[in-house]
Amino acid sequence: MATVLIGGGTGFIGKHLSRQLRAAGHEVRHLSRSKRPDSEYPTFQWDVAAQTIDDAALEGVEVVINLAGAGIVDKRWTDKRKEVIIKSRTGSTRLLAEAMSRMKVPPSHYLSASAIGFYGDRGNTLLTEESGPGNGFLSESVQRWEESVAAVEALGIPVFINRTGIVLHPREGALQKMLIPLNFRISGYFGDGSQYYSWIHVDDLVGAYVYAMEQHLTGTFNCVAPNPVTNKALAAALGPALGKSALVVPAPAFVMKLAMGEMSHTVLDSARCSAQKLEAAGYAFTFPVLAEALDDLLTDQ
Repeated sequence: MATVLIGGGTGFIGKHLSRQLRAAGHEVRHLSRSKRPDSEYPTFQWDVAAQTIDDAALEGVEVVINLAGAGIVDKRWTDKRKEVIIKSRTGSTRLLAEAMSRMKVPPSHYLSASAIGFYGDRGNTLLTEESGPGNGFLSESVQRWEESVAAVEALGIPVFINRTGIVLHPREGALQKMLIPLNFRISGYFGDGSQYYSWIHVDDLVGAYVYAMEQHLTGTFNCVAPNPVTNKALAAALGPALGKSALVVPAPAFVMKLAMGEMSHTVLDSARCSAQKLEAAGYAFTFPVLAEALDDLLTDQ
């Protein structure tokens, strides 16, 4: 069993991943901006903006997982917010790389979060890890994020990069927001709804991280379910999954652009991503099909 240090361990994905790692017998530690004496995991302080970290966090650590980064849709994309989004990701990577460089015995594996925003808006083109980057801020920010991991690779530490899709969980993330209109018997899609959403059940995302760690996978992987769907198909599936009738209605693209500005790319862009590389590496999805995932997530909601 491994000793695992997680940056961003208290976030949406970090909480679920920490529980699964502990259940599998691994020792889990967290990095946090503040002291957390009541945390269920040993917690050490770091400050990405100030580039400071408690080196004790890394003593005896065999695996580092970095999920840290400011929320993409938490605030409107001003120039200042864009800078925060990029620096929170590249800065956390740089800080961890510098801390690992001081270790007498460096970790044997580094796992980094990333995102399918790398690909930008690509219509119905099937996107593999070999596909090039897209245009716009989302793609630029992810490219910068992934490029920053070179500082870890320069230390000779094997790296796994997780290009994450839309993570489904009924009480957190994108799905939580999609479910709100169902209270009024409405399910909305954006624009014409033809854009592909490459989704993944939270259990499969966590499972992919654990599998990559335990199998020592290296390289870049799309961590998405094998069957992406259009935004309209996703919206239409929510009502039946909840056992509710719902009118499936559009939110016109121009309305989303007015309301969200450049951030509207997060809901209007299309990325139809392949999971073939992860499957070929041996990962077996528990929820490869949307209907099964929604049935699991929304039963008794």
